[in-house]
This record gives sequence, structure tokens and C-alpha cells, in this order.
Amino acid sequence: MLDFLTIYIATIIFVFGTVIGSFLNVLIYRLPIGLEFVKTNSMCTDCKHRLYWYDLFPLFSWIFLGGKCRYCKSKISPRYPIVEALNGIFYVLIYFFICGGKAIDGLNLTLVGYMIVFSCLIVTAWIDFEHQIIPDSMWISIFIGGLFIVGDSVIKGEFTKEYIISKIIGLFAVSVFFLLIGLLSRGAWMGGGDVKLMAAAGFVLGWKAIIVSMFFGAFAGVLFAIGRKIVSKKAMRGVIPFGPFLSIGIGICAFIGESIFNWYLNMFI
Repeated sequence: MLDFLTIYIATIIFVFGTVIGSFLNVLIYRLPIGLEFVKTNSMCTDCKHRLYWYDLFPLFSWIFLGGKCRYCKSKISPRYPIVEALNGIFYVLIYFFICGGKAIDGLNLTLVGYMIVFSCLIVTAWIDFEHQIIPDSMWISIFIGGLFIVGDSVIKGEFTKEYIISKIIGLFAVSVFFLLIGLLSRGAWMGGGDVKLMAAAGFVLGWKAIIVSMFFGAFAGVLFAIGRKIVSKKAMRGVIPFGPFLSIGIGICAFIGESIFNWYLNMFI
């Protein structure tokens, strides 16, 4: 049974996650086109009217406005509430399933680190899907999230030689393989952003989970390609970005990647 304090903290974490999710929407829109996102005020992407605090409540503003801009009545993409909700849900899942989710015991640097990682995965997936680029700021931030996680292991006395070796190997376990594919194909099959993303994520997850995440990502990508072909009923055209599916694999394996790897090995022992 969950105690009141745990539920209360989880609720606060969800609300905080939706607020950060609102900022992620700003990044998703502005990073690919090079717009300033720190000093510039929020605005409607169609009429460019400035948005005020009462236009920016996560989830609720989109619902109350009927998915339309208050000023020009143009439609607001459902991406906005989806990203806000996803970020809040992921934060709560991290609190419960990675950090223990037991009152204040789950509030630690690991929670902060994985919050950074998952928020960056959301931004990475959306930008790469729409623009076929992965901003350097995202994989760098994921790596910084990994440093928070390592720092927490030091504080808790869980920092061991095997622990850090796993993360160092994770830096190269998949990224070097992707780099070779990119070099051999001259960038046609694998982009530099994917290489750097898997390097940073490998540091976060360790070599076992990052290898599993690669297979999850590849599987998700194949399913998407098949699904798109069935729906469109035409030959597949254009580039299918790999970043969104790698992000899905990384997100899943943050929770169960190492367990799946060990389970697979035990099948042969």
C-alpha cells in the first residue's frame, strides 16, 4: 500500500513534469529553427501573439481553449499536451520504479539524472522525427544526467570498479558500431547524431542495457516502417529517422534493459 506522503510526492513530481514538459515544447519548436528560447517570450506559432501565464498552464490551457489559440483561433498541435503529459508520467515512473518511490527516499540525484535523460529523449525523438536532426545539446544533456546518476552512486556508497567500467564500456558498445556503419555508408545509413546519442545513453545505462536498447530501437523502427507502408499502401519513400526509435529503446531499457540482458544470458547457462 502506498502511504499518503508517497502519493503526495508523486503528484508533485507529475505536476513538475508537466511544467517541464511545457518547456520541452518550446525546445522542440525553437531548437531546429535556431530561435532563442531563454530570453524570448512564448508566442503563438501562427499569429506570433505573445502568450501570457494564463495561456500556458500545462494540459489545462490546451483543453480549456479547445486546442485553439486564444487570439487567432488557429489550431494548436496536440503535441503540446502529449509532451507535457508524457514528461509528467515518465517522471512518476522514474520515481517509483528506478528510485524506489518510497516517500522522500526516492528523492535523490538518480531521480534528477533520469528526469534529465527522459526529457531529452522526448525532445530528441520529436525533433528527429520532424526534422531528421539530433541537436548536440540533447546528447550532452543526457551525458550530464548520467553524471548525476554516477554522483548519486558515490553518495550512496554503491560506486564500484565494475559499475564505472560498465558505463565506460557503454559509451562505446553501440556508438562505435553505429560510427562504423555511418563511415561505411558515408552517412546514408547512420547519422552522427545517432552515434552521439547512443554514446551518451550508453554511459547512463551501462553496456548491457544499451545493447538491448539497440535491438528494441531497431525492432520499433521496423514495425513503424511496415505500419507506414500498410497504411499508405505505397512504396516507402524518404528517410526514416532512427532517433525516435532509439529513444524508445533507451527509455524502455532504463527500466528493464539489464534484467532482459541477464535473463537472455541465463537461458544459455
